[in-house]
Amino acid sequence: MALRFAVSPLWETIAGLRVLAAPECAPVHQRWTAWASERLAALADDPWLRLLRHLATATPVVPEFLIPTPGLRSPCFDTEVDAVLRTPADRLGPLPDASALPPLHDRLHAVHDAIIAPLWPRLEGVLQGDVERRGRRLTERGGPTVVDELHDTVKWHRTAVEVDGTVTELGDRDLVLVPSAFVWPDVYLRDSPVRVALCYPATGFGTLWTRPDAPARPALGRLLGGTRARLLLELERPSTVSELAERLDVTAGAVSQHLTVLRETGLAVSRREGREVVSLRTALGLALVQGGE
Repeated sequence: MALRFAVSPLWETIAGLRVLAAPECAPVHQRWTAWASERLAALADDPWLRLLRHLATATPVVPEFLIPTPGLRSPCFDTEVDAVLRTPADRLGPLPDASALPPLHDRLHAVHDAIIAPLWPRLEGVLQGDVERRGRRLTERGGPTVVDELHDTVKWHRTAVEVDGTVTELGDRDLVLVPSAFVWPDVYLRDSPVRVALCYPATGFGTLWTRPDAPARPALGRLLGGTRARLLLELERPSTVSELAERLDVTAGAVSQHLTVLRETGLAVSRREGREVVSLRTALGLALVQGGE
């Protein structure tokens, strides 16, 4: 059994739909729900979109084929949603047959593009920042401590994980921890044959919508220094060192040095995508950018 983390744009899409189905239960997302509800209502309504919304929100347990457990730390949305098309016949849940998968795949794409994709860099910064923080905690204190700290209903057992009083034996399966901006105040356990996934509230999700977007550039520059402040502003979307160097008109070496400081202070995170390393700001970095308003 291995313990690891994953950031899933598909899981956030489904979790976002569940919030929109009962926005009164998540007042912390009020600003987002007002915006996302309009964008969702603007989609062409048809039976497949209604079916998707029903499958995602009508029951406490989401059908497994809609949220396959991530196999990578940072899968892209296209990779995740394409897996829906490959759902085995014995895992279709409430669907009568596989002919429903292509239209549901298309509606998932449309919903993601409407309510998650425009804000994904901001969301991903919060989620990756949570993974970074808990990853350090994993190294320092070990898996049992990390799992116990996820939520007050979650407890670690030697060969199992307990959620709200229900114990799930892990056996040889991985336990994948999936941070979410939308699952609060609950957690969500996906018990699949290959991996067990535990979706939990990400640290800092409450900073996402609470302040206007206009950055406090002068104050930020006085605090961090001009170049580092500009770098933090540029990290609103995942970027490589070479991209940042070009946009800031400084050397790649200078960018790397500043990124090291931002990572060490919890303002940014970096991850590998193929042969490249990309960086983006965390929830703390976002709060600092917006904090002068």
